[in-house]
Amino acid sequence: MLAAASVVLSAALGVALWRRQVAQRFEAADAARRPRSAQGVVIGGEAFALAGTNGAAVLLLHGFNDTPQSMRYLAARLHAAGYTVQVPRLPGHGCALPELARDARAGAWQRAVAAEYAVLREGHDALFVCGQSMGGALAVSLATSQPDVRALVLLAPFIGLEPQLGWKFRLARLSPAKYHRSPGAERSIHDPEARRAALGPGIVTAGALLALRTVALAAERALEALTLPTLYIQSVHDNRITEDAAQRHFAAIGAREKSQHWLSNSGHIISADYDRDEVADRVQEWFARHRSGPAT
Repeated sequence: MLAAASVVLSAALGVALWRRQVAQRFEAADAARRPRSAQGVVIGGEAFALAGTNGAAVLLLHGFNDTPQSMRYLAARLHAAGYTVQVPRLPGHGCALPELARDARAGAWQRAVAAEYAVLREGHDALFVCGQSMGGALAVSLATSQPDVRALVLLAPFIGLEPQLGWKFRLARLSPAKYHRSPGAERSIHDPEARRAALGPGIVTAGALLALRTVALAAERALEALTLPTLYIQSVHDNRITEDAAQRHFAAIGAREKSQHWLSNSGHIISADYDRDEVADRVQEWFARHRSGPAT
């Protein structure tokens, strides 16, 4: 009996040692690839805000395992059109991997988004929200609870959970490893220059994936209650979201005024890929159309 217990204890200690060693290798490689500031934030992946001139404000929300860097081009285009633009860094993103493991939680993301929106409400006569991937799911939940949002744009929103993704979430949850490589991350941006500039780690944790699942399912449940004008932009070559899923989720949106636009040259991160100018044009047009109208 004692011998069996000793074997079990030795095995558990061995797994724990292996887990720590593997985690340390992941963390060292990530620190070398993505240097951080004195504040611990990945250089170039910081939150940022641009003060506008037209009295309208836009909250831009980046996606899962990404940083505000992916929204910088769109933010610059909106700012050039006069908008105040706020691009927060979601908790657990754009920082060291241990912080991803500790802080990437659904509630923390939702609270951060609500707090950023509350700041923008002061001093602006029109408020807009635009979210990409998981940021799109967070934007759906925010917009259904904030009646003064004038209009919404969803960029390849990660809504719901497709059956083919379920096994990946279960595998990550069951694995003893602390970190997991994100499969297919390199296919999310087709433009090689934009892909090199991206600052996501390409590494996930089981906790972060479960938080993503929570946010995605909450957004799916909220689609029918989404009644404000909504623009949905998606690439036909998206490596994360199928065309069928995008069409189904768009159809479920409860808004009377809604539009779905398809791109043909990008992957999943459409704000930074080959179609970024078309994305920026469409977003500007949508917001301008609802700039002077009443909030829905």
